Amino acid sequence: MEQHRVRSYFFNSVWIYGSAIMLLLGMALRQPALSILAFTTLLTAGGSKLWSRHALNHVVYRRHLSNTRIFRGETIEMTAEIVNRKWLPLPWIEVEDQVSDRIRLRDQELLPSNRPGTTILRLTTSVRWFERVTWAFQLDCPHRGAFVIGPLSLRSGDLFGFFSEQQRFENVDQILVYPRIVPLEDLGLPPRHPLGDSRAQQQIIADPTRTIGVREYRPEDSFRFINWKATAKLQKTQVKVFEPTVSLQLGIFLNLDTFERPWEGIDYSRAESAITAAASLASHSIEARYLVGMYANGVLSGSDQSLRIRPGLGPDQLTSILEGLAKLTPLAATNFQRLLQDEASRFPWGSTIVIVSALMTEPLAQMIEELLNSRHHIILLCVGQMDVPPLPGLIIHRIPDDLVGHEGDERSRYVRLIDVRG
Repeated sequence: MEQHRVRSYFFNSVWIYGSAIMLLLGMALRQPALSILAFTTLLTAGGSKLWSRHALNHVVYRRHLSNTRIFRGETIEMTAEIVNRKWLPLPWIEVEDQVSDRIRLRDQELLPSNRPGTTILRLTTSVRWFERVTWAFQLDCPHRGAFVIGPLSLRSGDLFGFFSEQQRFENVDQILVYPRIVPLEDLGLPPRHPLGDSRAQQQIIADPTRTIGVREYRPEDSFRFINWKATAKLQKTQVKVFEPTVSLQLGIFLNLDTFERPWEGIDYSRAESAITAAASLASHSIEARYLVGMYANGVLSGSDQSLRIRPGLGPDQLTSILEGLAKLTPLAATNFQRLLQDEASRFPWGSTIVIVSALMTEPLAQMIEELLNSRHHIILLCVGQMDVPPLPGLIIHRIPDDLVGHEGDERSRYVRLIDVRG
């Protein structure tokens, strides 16, 4: 918390010292009118300053969000309240809460802010002693991303408004807006087998949570799986036999480069469509019991790292992927071909690699050819129209480049020009 001293736009040191001199002068000259005027001025200034100094003591501001993890297009309920926990009433108090300009408050006017990317929610009210004042708002979240509400400032003062005191609080709430999950039909993928026939890719492994019997120990067996009760009974080392299961590994690689040369800019519409497609495919694949990993060359909000999530299964894995995609910014942090080469090599033979890209370059085409030669199952999801070289074994699907719809966002395409003449 940063506390500012009491300030006044009316009284200053000239008033205070001048009133004191007039009081002494009035008493010395025995002028009651002059003395009363000076005394009233000092009393008003001193009482107002003292009131303002203690105005924000024992005042609590709370902000509560009904949810901090939602999908794009959903709404959050926000409740704000001020509690005055003292006998001194507040004739006026002003709250200024910083809100991301990508969040819309329904039926509430927001003011411009001097902080880039934010607006100001200003609330003004009066609070009596030991009183609570509450506001309720509807927050619409039409954009994917990681957004914050806060910090905030409180300002209050005396009855006449001669003095005011301001306090700032680093009270910040983060909202993660997940990308929208769309049906596979909207992506142009077959709903039954979007990744092709997976029967040839199946790898039989043992599920250690499902024991179906015991057998004699072999040198390649792990000591962790020895069944000691069966060993003592049969006088021979016995190990557990587990139920076989099928594991399908899927790596989704998201390329957020939308132009071949970085200084040409970023096409936000195509980048957001690629993110939506990656999220939708991950959701479907985890539901189909794939071990899904997610990788992207975009920068994660609040860091300088790219998105790298190792393959996993279950609701927690989907949550991790959606949170990573929510924090993803369409600013490349690393070379996509290098990311694809480093991470795809960790996948076992026969795994499925899905590349989501709005751009095809010669280095990327060469990297895809190398992965095909290493006997990986490669699927390319083309965002919009682009030329793809004919590579034997490469499965190509073309998906729309307007999956996010028309949001009325002036940043649908951002072009950044730089001087390259050296």
